[in-house]
Order: sequence, then C-alpha cells, then structure tokens
Amino acid sequence: MAINHAGKTNILLESGTNELEIVEFTIDGNLYGINVAKVREIIRYPDKVIHIPDSHPSFEGIANIRGKVIPIINLQRHLGTSAITNKESSYIIISEFNKSMVGFCVNSVARIHRLSWSMIESPNGLLSTEQGCVVAIVKFDDRMVLLLDFEKITADINPDSGMRADTAIDLNKEKQGLDRSSKTILIAEDSNYIMKIIVNKLKEAGYQVCSASDGQKAWDHLTSIVNDSSFRTINDHVNIIITDIEMPQMDGLHLIKNIKSHDKLKHLPCIVFSSLINKEMSLKCKSVGADAEISKPELGNLVEFVDGIASRINPN
Repeated sequence: MAINHAGKTNILLESGTNELEIVEFTIDGNLYGINVAKVREIIRYPDKVIHIPDSHPSFEGIANIRGKVIPIINLQRHLGTSAITNKESSYIIISEFNKSMVGFCVNSVARIHRLSWSMIESPNGLLSTEQGCVVAIVKFDDRMVLLLDFEKITADINPDSGMRADTAIDLNKEKQGLDRSSKTILIAEDSNYIMKIIVNKLKEAGYQVCSASDGQKAWDHLTSIVNDSSFRTINDHVNIIITDIEMPQMDGLHLIKNIKSHDKLKHLPCIVFSSLINKEMSLKCKSVGADAEISKPELGNLVEFVDGIASRINPN
C-alpha cells in the first residue's frame, strides 16, 4: 500500500464531524491502528538504516528518506515480541506529530478505515495504565484493532521528545494579580500518562482541576451541570476547557463544536492541546470555535495560555 500526504483521499475530514480515518497495520499477527492525521507516507523498509550505538533497544536506527533524516522505531520489539526479521517485506509508517517526524517499522499495512469516534472504545483498566501504550480499541464484526499511544512510545525511547513531568512552569500563584485557585479547568484527555502530567502541573500552579477521559464524558459532565435546577452560570462550575483532539466516543473538535453551539456554554473558553497541531489543524480548530491551540508537548506554553485566558474571565 502506497500512501503519501498529497495523495490521501479525503484524509483531512471536515471539522467537528466526530470522524477519523485510521491505517490498519499488523505486528506479529496482531492488528493495530494509527490515525491517518499522523501519517505522512508509508514506504517499504529502506535499503539502508544506520544503527546508532548505545541507543534504546526499540530504536532501529536512522534513514535518509527524501532528503530528511528520519528516526526509525521497531514497534514489534517495543511491544515485547521478537524483532522483525524479514525486513525486506516490512513497511515504515512515516508519522508526524509533536512537530517531529518518526518512522515506525511494522510487518504489513492492511487498509484505511473511515470511522466515527463513537465506534471507538477506551481500553479497560488492564490496558489503560500509565505504562501501557494502548489508548483505544476499534471493534469490527470479525476482529479488534488496537490504537496505540505513539506519543508515549516515542517518549519512552527519547524522553526529550515528549511531555515531561519535570517540565518547568511558572508556579507563581499570584502572577499578575491572577487568583488561580478561583478558576476550575476541565481537561479532556484519553492518555492516562499525559492526563496525569497536565493535572499535576495545573494543580501545582494553583488551579482547580477536573478531568474526563474522552470528549463524550466531558460533554456529559457539562450538560449535567447546565441541566441542574440550581444552574446559574457555567462559570460557577467550569471556567476553561482543555481538550485533546484524538479521543474515543467524541473527539475534541466535536466537543468544542457542541460547546460553542450551546446557548449556556458558548462563551466557555476552549483550548486544544494536541500532538496534531499544524497549519491545517489550526484552521480546523478555529473553524469550530477554539480559543487557542497548542502543540504537545509544550506544557509551559499551555499554562501561559491558561493564565492569559483566566485573567480575562470576570469574577463570579
């Protein structure tokens, strides 16, 4: 299967439709998937991959692909099975996220599926640990496809490429007269690993934080608030939304579209915090009404944006 960014068929879906496309691929007979929005192209295993001494066991090496030096990760080895031996028949999925390009070595590539996020389920507790790299499951009639946390996989191999728990942020809780403790932030994020880092940092900064593991749970929480008989204004309960884009049941763009279309929620500031942010995705975020979009893993910038928005929110 040959895929390149320019040749994708309707890959860049309309904003806020709650749809995605995934590339299904195989590793050691098991089925996995990656969001097409992360995929630049799929190629055969390169003729020359240069091994880097003293590198991580899952790091295959680097390859010159169309004039760019691309790091290659052996997914089969990283997932705990034997390393790929028949490399001549293997494929490399060239991916772009977190403003970086990475190649993932897989056994084979099957097909592209167009799905609704409502068809995708969160994994149960055994699969969704901080250390785990499965973030969602797609159930078809005859098989299941596991969606992997590629950001965490790359961060496991190169911690500097991902979001770090020790990221330095401004913890001045009296910054510019802002009372962070009076503001509540609702975070929608399906990665336990990333959620824990965001929640801890915002709490360290002094904010009140509540969380939801996908967009549907965040939406249910908001609607339960506004449907309560004692409801007065959303700012009594939630002041800012921070949402990922890729999430089971309801993605972040659809969540924001719902919020901005609701009379009692439309003024609620929404920040997209995603590894998919690029020029095209920024336009999609703006089209559904996002107030800001920030690329992971820029956690320090996220807190600065939150401070800026929070400082403009009128006290209740």
